[in-house]
Amino acid sequence: MVLDPSRYQDHRTWKMTPGLLRARQPYFRNNMIGLAILAGVTAGIYSYTYRFLHKDNDFADVPIPPIDEKELEQLKKEYEQHKNERQ
Repeated sequence: MVLDPSRYQDHRTWKMTPGLLRARQPYFRNNMIGLAILAGVTAGIYSYTYRFLHKDNDFADVPIPPIDEKELEQLKKEYEQHKNERQ
């Protein structure tokens, strides 16, 4: 059956037996070192990508044209109409 405990598990608590713990002990240190390296590489890639994507400002050199008061009032009216339509 699928849920039958193996001989390396306690039949009452489903915990690992002392024999299994002793068998896994020599590999614990190397597994933790591998986990640290893998997590470090992953964190390094994510942080590098995040910094690279957020430092770029493509439109910093594009000048914003001046707008006169008449155009500004017209844009405000259009914005208010659009906002009222959505509500």
